[in-house]
Amino acid sequence: MNENKDEVTPKKTPKVIPKATNIKSLEKDFKEFKDEVKEQNDKVLGLLEKVINKDPEPSVIPEIKEDTTPDISDLNEKQDSIFKHYFDPIDGFKAWYDVNNNIFTIEVPMDLSNTTPAYQTLYKQDLRSKKVDQNNILGSMKAWCELVASNLKYERRIRLK
Repeated sequence: MNENKDEVTPKKTPKVIPKATNIKSLEKDFKEFKDEVKEQNDKVLGLLEKVINKDPEPSVIPEIKEDTTPDISDLNEKQDSIFKHYFDPIDGFKAWYDVNNNIFTIEVPMDLSNTTPAYQTLYKQDLRSKKVDQNNILGSMKAWCELVASNLKYERRIRLK
């Protein structure tokens, strides 16, 4: 029958009959596992409660006063001349430039402000701010002064005081 020895006959794998599992032993193992996990969780929660409920003594944090004057500066000569071309400081207008945020702000006096009474009651001041173009700071300031002056219908040549 086996004339050709080169042929390989496939080996038959024996059938594995699974052992019968005892449900009672599985329940017991599962219960032990649950108890271990519960015990570990209780330890962790206990430690966390101690940390949370611990009343630490209030520590005094020293107050650090930051000097903000270099950030918000008065206007330089060119900026001031642009501002004064449109607004008269005698009438109560003020302006400053925030160097870090690149923001130009004009403070409008409350007697010349055209904001609503609710706005005036809430904020107690009228600040008109604009982020100016970094490539054209003076041109952006001029355009902003022009816009604010036209919005207020304010003309510098008319003396108010």
